[in-house]
Amino acid sequence: MTYDAAFESAIASTCEDFFVKTLSYWQRWIKRCSIPNIYQKEVIRSALVLKLHQYEDTGAIIAASTTSLPEFPDSGRNWDYRYCWVRDSYYVLTALTHIGQFEEMESFANYIAGITHHNPGRLQPLYGILGTSELTEHILPYLKGYQDSGPVRIGNQAFEHIQNDVYGQAMIALLPLFTDQRFKVHENKNVLGWVNFILEKIEATIDEKDAGIWEFRNFANHHCYSNLFQWVGCKAALLIARQNGYQDMEQRASVLLEKAATYIEACYDEERKVYQNALNSRNLDASTLQLIVMDYLDPKSDRAWQHLEMLEKELKGENGLFYRYKHQDDFGKPKSTFLVCAFWYVEALACVGRVEEAKEILEKLLTYSNHLGLFSEDVTEDNGSQWGNFPQAYSHVGLMNAVYRLAIKLTSPSFHYKAQKMRSTRLTAFSSYM
Repeated sequence: MTYDAAFESAIASTCEDFFVKTLSYWQRWIKRCSIPNIYQKEVIRSALVLKLHQYEDTGAIIAASTTSLPEFPDSGRNWDYRYCWVRDSYYVLTALTHIGQFEEMESFANYIAGITHHNPGRLQPLYGILGTSELTEHILPYLKGYQDSGPVRIGNQAFEHIQNDVYGQAMIALLPLFTDQRFKVHENKNVLGWVNFILEKIEATIDEKDAGIWEFRNFANHHCYSNLFQWVGCKAALLIARQNGYQDMEQRASVLLEKAATYIEACYDEERKVYQNALNSRNLDASTLQLIVMDYLDPKSDRAWQHLEMLEKELKGENGLFYRYKHQDDFGKPKSTFLVCAFWYVEALACVGRVEEAKEILEKLLTYSNHLGLFSEDVTEDNGSQWGNFPQAYSHVGLMNAVYRLAIKLTSPSFHYKAQKMRSTRLTAFSSYM
């Protein structure tokens, strides 16, 4: 698009040239990706979505390119997602690692490293794409919003929240910088300072209540999920310490690891055989699926199976859709399911060995995309409509990680799976004529 300047050639041929070059660029990029043999089309589409959400100058990856699309009609749950959530960095880096996009992974990891290096105080859950920390939220009163479901918000109040899982997320986001041999040696020079900085933050906040992953605005608690990522962060610190011979760091991380585990176990309900969302709470929460996925619970154990079964009983919806939680929050009770939780559910099923169920659920979830294979953040159970900011990068990240988890579990050769799927398709087509 231009004005007051002549094209060097005809508009039609210029547009065709731009189109061909653009198509060629994306085809070359996707050819460099490592794509599994199953659900290739969906993983490719998700990889493109993730790449398009990365700001090349800094490596930051935003949650979505939209603001204020409501989680369901007239919910008031309208948020600005055009920011980078450090708090969710583990999932993004895992997806980038799965598809073998080293440059994108390195760029994003360096963005996280820069955030931790230049923010000596408390880490925020999210930042701007340039590392901006001040993200003051305000409402635009002259805009009615999508289908008149306002308000329209600019900025996100969550930058002020205490969300202590962010330190564990940052630690494992930095892990490749210190353990992956493809990174240059000189990039590891700050390993001791960075890891000790995050360990200090975990140490200072591990006894603190926080807003949790779902960013509750008006109450705080000791959330199981926050303690899980403190535990995971300490696991990563132990690995870094042992590889570099830092005995003091190893001892410090070991003490914090045990303390995080103590808090997690305090959330266990012996009567119901399930981990509750927080200390002294009866509420269940889909984020605790990560206790299985992150290998805190042995996937083969009775405790993992029982925990999963209770979450299914409480939070599972139609066709494998999954609610974050069903209890009252600042805005009432949620009425839509959360797609990334459904993909976490697929991962948990695969982890415990319920592989065929995981595959069936995944195939049902894929039907909730639009005609371009894109996913939003939320889906209503009653009619399958998409809600929330769109396209939602973390929904696609969840899909990618679920597929790779499933691909590991499906040990049959790829030709066997494809032949089986083709045979199933033929039988379905045949039966439709009966």
